[in-house]
Amino acid sequence: MHDEVVAAVQRYVDGVRSGDPGLVKDAFRSDAVMWGYLGEQFVTMSGTAFAEQVVAGSPAQDGRYVAEIHSVRVAGGVATAILDEHAYLGADFRNHLGLIQADGAWRIASKIFSTTEHLSTTENGD
Repeated sequence: MHDEVVAAVQRYVDGVRSGDPGLVKDAFRSDAVMWGYLGEQFVTMSGTAFAEQVVAGSPAQDGRYVAEIHSVRVAGGVATAILDEHAYLGADFRNHLGLIQADGAWRIASKIFSTTEHLSTTENGD
């Protein structure tokens, strides 16, 4: 199951990297929601809106974009993953993803994020 969760997160990364809103939309459940901070500004939107508005309105990322999965934890049909994105639309992000396995597929159900200049982490970085 761990590899299937990583593949679901990678689908999101590949869609962001290529500027493919369909791929990003497929990484999220249709009812997925995201919340977070762009600097000091609190934002929330659905996964679908993120794909259709942010990803679709952005060019494919250049070679500076790097995504790194730091941890994946699976418990039955739920999982969490921590994903760092560097140089996405001019900022660095820490994403905490909640994933659900439903209808035989893992998809992102929630995304909580922050730009890293406002990131507070524990000693081990999780």
